[in-house]
Amino acid sequence: MTGWLMRVEGGLAASFKQPDGSSREGTDWKIGIKRGDEIHTVLVRTYLAPDIDAKWKNDSNYQARTAMGYLNDILSKGWNPNEPRAHAITITNPAGK
Repeated sequence: MTGWLMRVEGGLAASFKQPDGSSREGTDWKIGIKRGDEIHTVLVRTYLAPDIDAKWKNDSNYQARTAMGYLNDILSKGWNPNEPRAHAITITNPAGK
């Protein structure tokens, strides 16, 4: 079977409390994925790197695409969406930009 179709179903930007008591800026992305009759909704928490440029910090499309790229990578490496997993990544400036 071919790859997964993906779409952003929603996003919640917030400051998320960390185990050490500090908070960190980021977004919870709700991403719908589909392959054939198989449909899933996956939550990916994205944090912003402290040194991210304002251009990328304010670009929700870039952030959403990065979250979907992460999901695509782990799906291509064999992750099954039926397996529970906490998804969290840090978004940095794009390479070469």
